[in-house]
Amino acid sequence: MLNQYIIYNKNLKVTINRKGAELCSVIDNQGFEYMWQAEAVWPRHAPNLFPIVGTLVDHQYVYEGTTYSMKHHGFARDLDFDMLHQSENSIAFVLTHSPSTLQFFPFRFNFLVTYTLTGNSLEQRFRVINNDTKDIPISFGGHPAFNANPITDYTIVFSSSETAMSNVLNGSLIGDQEIESIQGDTIRLDDHTFDQDALIFRNLKSKMVSLVHRKSEHKVTLDISEFPYLGIWAKPSAPFVCLEPWQGLADFESHNKDIWSKQGIVRLKVATECVKKFSMQFENH
Repeated sequence: MLNQYIIYNKNLKVTINRKGAELCSVIDNQGFEYMWQAEAVWPRHAPNLFPIVGTLVDHQYVYEGTTYSMKHHGFARDLDFDMLHQSENSIAFVLTHSPSTLQFFPFRFNFLVTYTLTGNSLEQRFRVINNDTKDIPISFGGHPAFNANPITDYTIVFSSSETAMSNVLNGSLIGDQEIESIQGDTIRLDDHTFDQDALIFRNLKSKMVSLVHRKSEHKVTLDISEFPYLGIWAKPSAPFVCLEPWQGLADFESHNKDIWSKQGIVRLKVATECVKKFSMQFENH
């Protein structure tokens, strides 16, 4: 079985790893690579987060009186998916519960990730199916990292003027502190933007967010309209930026570990599914 798969059109060539169904390369017809190439400072490209986003208090949650362990961002990003179907410009992957996943997440599910190319846009669709006889608590999200070298030449631009404050992580959990990160519709990036780790937004008005190169017309724009939360992150001074549409958040420091009261958790009813998508538009004129 292949470890990497390629879809393409006249504008873009896209490569996806079987491991994690992870997007690892988007190259345009001028040879420009948009995605971070998993160099030593951060060895991932665009992990898919499931069945949680972020970190749990003590890396644990409680379901029906039993305590379960779950690592940061869940397990899907580190497991091999099966390729369901592929065409020239679309591909779908699926991860199904297994004896291993049931140890950490005692639910039967299918988690599907589909990529579809249209013009200079790549849509990424998440679909979670409840195959169990009980409701399932789920969250999921994207974590694509885009090249930004140097980061000081780039700006984050929102589609609306924003007044939302960003939550700040204390370690890997969300603390009480909020900071003002957006000036109007803009975050001007510098070497210290991510000194306190990720910027986390819960109340954005914007439906679109762009990573814009200030010295050219190169930019990446995400349609985040179906997701309630957005994370923006990079290693301090590293030459990449992650724009992360999330259905879910890391635990707040005060959380009681009850999985059903975790912010952003979706209660997926028996024999139902949850589908959300975001798109990435790539420009390099």
